[in-house]
Amino acid sequence: MNEQSLNEKQTSDLPVAQVEIRSGISIVWLIPLVALLVGTWLAYKAWSETGPTITISFKTAEGLEAGKTKIKYKNVEIGQIQSIELSDDLSQVIVTAELVRNAKHYLKESTRFWVVRARIAAGEVSGLSTLLSGAYIGIDPGKEGDDARYFVGLETPPALTDNASGSHFFLRADNLSSLDVGSPVYYRMIKVGQVIGYRFAEDGQSVEIDVFIHSPHDQQVNSNTRFWNASGVEMSLDANGVHVSTESLVTVMMGGIAFDTPRKLSKAEESVTKDHEFVLFKNREATMRESHTLKFEYVLHFSGSVRGLSLGAPVEFRGIPIGEVIDINMEFNAESNDIMIPVTIEVVPNSMIFKGVSNQMEFIRDHHKTVMNELIKRGMRAQLKTGNYMTGQLFVDLDFIPDAPTASINWSKTPPVFPTTPTPFEEISTTLASLVKKLKKLPLDKIGSQFQESVTTLTSTMQKTEQLVQTLNTSVTPAITATLDQTQKTLATLEQTIQSDSSTQDLQDVLDELSKAARSIRIMADYLERHPEALIHGKRENQ
Repeated sequence: MNEQSLNEKQTSDLPVAQVEIRSGISIVWLIPLVALLVGTWLAYKAWSETGPTITISFKTAEGLEAGKTKIKYKNVEIGQIQSIELSDDLSQVIVTAELVRNAKHYLKESTRFWVVRARIAAGEVSGLSTLLSGAYIGIDPGKEGDDARYFVGLETPPALTDNASGSHFFLRADNLSSLDVGSPVYYRMIKVGQVIGYRFAEDGQSVEIDVFIHSPHDQQVNSNTRFWNASGVEMSLDANGVHVSTESLVTVMMGGIAFDTPRKLSKAEESVTKDHEFVLFKNREATMRESHTLKFEYVLHFSGSVRGLSLGAPVEFRGIPIGEVIDINMEFNAESNDIMIPVTIEVVPNSMIFKGVSNQMEFIRDHHKTVMNELIKRGMRAQLKTGNYMTGQLFVDLDFIPDAPTASINWSKTPPVFPTTPTPFEEISTTLASLVKKLKKLPLDKIGSQFQESVTTLTSTMQKTEQLVQTLNTSVTPAITATLDQTQKTLATLEQTIQSDSSTQDLQDVLDELSKAARSIRIMADYLERHPEALIHGKRENQ
C-alpha cells in the first residue's frame, strides 16, 4: 500500500459535517443587544441624574478653579464648577457650574451665590475651613420668582438667609454712624439680630437701616420699643457730670444697635407687624425721654453769662426733670442798646400729676395758662444754677423765690416769655457794684484830711500824757509812799493803845477798817509805781 492509498483511507474515515439551514435570529445577536440596552439605560440614568447647568458672574475668580471648586449648601456638595471664562468686556468672570438634579427646584430669581473665603467682619470670623480646603461657592436657595439659570454673584456673604426665622424691621436715623451690614443687634446685652442692609431715604435727609431679629426675640418688639445706636463708647458731659456707657466690646470696635421697651410710657403697648419702621435714637438716654404729644415752649431772657449752658441741658423743678433747653441765642435791642440772651426751653407738663383730675391731658390743655399764672403769682421764677462744679455745666431751675418782684408771663409773644431771676452770683455782683457806687460818692479827700488832723491831735495828747506819767512817777508816787508808811506806823501805835483798853470795842472796829483801807492804798501805790499808764488806760485784766 502506497502512501497515497493510505492518505485516502484516513480521509475517508473522518466524520463529515452536515450543514443544516435554520430560520430566525441567531442567539449571537443577543450580546450586542444587551450591551445596547445597558448603555441606553446608563445613558438615561446619567441624563436623568444630571442637574441643571447655571452661569454665575463674579468680579474676580480669586480662589476658584475649574473642575475642583465645589458648590455647597450647609456644607453639602450640590455642584461643581465646570469652566471659568472672562466676559466680553473683561469686567466680570463668568463661571459655569453643574448642579445636582434636585437643585433645579431652588434655582429661582431670588437665589443668591457668593464665594466663601476666610473673613473677619462685624466682629465675627467665618470661613476658616477654607484656609485648608480652599474656597467654595455658597448658595442661598430662593423660593420666590421665576426659574433662572443666570445669576449675579454677591461680593460678600449675605447677612441673612431665607431659612432664618424672625422678623424684619426698619430704622430711620440721621446718619449711619459706624454701623455696617452684619453689625449686631442686642436686647439686654444679648445678641438677637443683625443689620442686613441700609440705604438713603427717599428725601435724602436720613438713612433707612434694615435689621433682622431672630425668633423668638422678635416678640419683644412692640409699639413702645425704642432702638438706639450702641456703637463705640458713649461719653456725655452735662450738668450731672461725665457719663460713660457702652453695650459690649464688639460695639466699641464694630458698632451695633440695642433695643428695649421703657417701663413707663404714656401709651399702651401694641403689637407691630413685620417691616414696621422705628426711629433710631442717638443713645440710650435719648430713648428714656418719652415722646410726649403735649409740650410747651417758653423763652427765658438772661442778661448775664450763660457759659456752661448747652443744648439739651435739663430744666428742673426742685431736682425733678421737667424739660430741656432746645435753643440759645443772643439779641440786641436797638432802642435800649441792651443785649439779652434768650434761652428757649421745652417743658413737659404731664411730668406733674394733678390730683382729683380724671383726664390729665385734657386738664393740662384747658387750664395750662391758669395754672402757670398762679405759679408765677406765688413767686415761681427761672434761674440758672450750676449742676456740677467740676465741669461748670449749668441747668435751668424753676422754683419759688421768696419776696420776688411782681412779674407775669408775656403770653402775647411766641413762645411766651417766662420771668427769670438773677443767679446768686449775679445778685452778689450787683450788691457789690452798688456799694462801690456809694463809696465813690463819699468825700474821701475831706475825710482823709480830717482823719490826718485827728491823728496829729492824738499824737500830741499822747506825748502830754507820757510827760504827766513821768511826773507822777518821780514826784507824786514817792510822796504817797512816804505818807502811807507814816500812816501805817501811826495806826499800829493806836492799835496797841486801844488793845490795852477792852472797853473801846467800837473804836477797834473802826481802826480795823482804816487798816484795810491803808493796805488797799498801799497796793494801789505799788501798782501805780509799776504801771503808771494805768492812770490813763485803766487796769488791764492780765496785769
